[in-house]
Amino acid sequence: MPVFISHRSIDTERALTVHQYLTNRGVKCYIDKLDDALQSTDDITNVILKRISQCSHMMAVASEYTQGSWWVPFELGVATESDRRISSYKATNVNLPQYLSKWPILSSQYDLNKFIENYKRDNSVAFSESRATYQDIKSADQFHRRLKIDIGQR
Repeated sequence: MPVFISHRSIDTERALTVHQYLTNRGVKCYIDKLDDALQSTDDITNVILKRISQCSHMMAVASEYTQGSWWVPFELGVATESDRRISSYKATNVNLPQYLSKWPILSSQYDLNKFIENYKRDNSVAFSESRATYQDIKSADQFHRRLKIDIGQR
C-alpha cells in the first residue's frame, strides 16, 4: 500500500523531492499535490481521510514551517488512530516537537533507503499469504522499532 506524504503546502517542493526519491525506488506514494480530487472538491477533509485509509505508511516532511501547520498534526493523528506506520523526514535542520520522537525521524538519504527496505519488507509480509515467513514486522510498533534500530535512533 502507498506511503502518504504529509507536509505543509510551503514545503511542497521538498515533499515532491521525497515523493520522487521513493517512487524511483519502487515505493508507491500519495501526495496531495498530485491528487485531482483535491483540486475539485470543497470537502478536503473527507478526501484526506479516505487517502490516509488507503495508505499503510505515513511520512511527514518536516521543516521550520511545519510548526504552523494544522494539517500535518491532523494527518498524524488520523494515521496514529489507524495504526499506520509513521515516520518523519527532516527536510531541514530543525528541532522537531518531542512527540514526533515516538516514531523514526529520517534525515538523510541513508535513512530514506532504510525506510524503503523496511517498507518493502513490511509490505511483502502484509500482502503475502504466508505471513509466517517473516516474523520481524507484524505491527506498526514493530515497524517503528525496526526502522529506529536501522537508522541508529533510540
